Amino acid sequence: MTGIFAIAIGGGLGAVARYSLAMGAEKLSTLEFPLGTFFANILGCLLIGFFWGYFEKFHISHEFRLFLFTGFLGGFTTFSTFARESVQLLKVGEPYHAIGYIIASNLVGLTMVLAGFMLANRIIRP
Repeated sequence: MTGIFAIAIGGGLGAVARYSLAMGAEKLSTLEFPLGTFFANILGCLLIGFFWGYFEKFHISHEFRLFLFTGFLGGFTTFSTFARESVQLLKVGEPYHAIGYIIASNLVGLTMVLAGFMLANRIIRP
């Protein structure tokens, strides 16, 4: 039951953080591009890569792992919103924005997971 609470608390905090980031990005940009979701997903990729590398060297409890990875980072990043925004761009006649969003999100996301993992391995020496 502790794991469920850890996921619920982390997920709630991650969702609030994602919403806050999206609102900030919306205020800073006039682009017809979902920057808030893009930034949240890219930052989430960097963080999951970094913490993956970090916690390979240092033990954390199963509950904290659930809180951080499944809860917080799961709530912070969002594949369903990314998919909906991609389809919405297509629906409103922005195929180039849609394709750019899909390609950039995937390529930059994968790169950020790898960068985070490598950064953690470079910074943390056992």
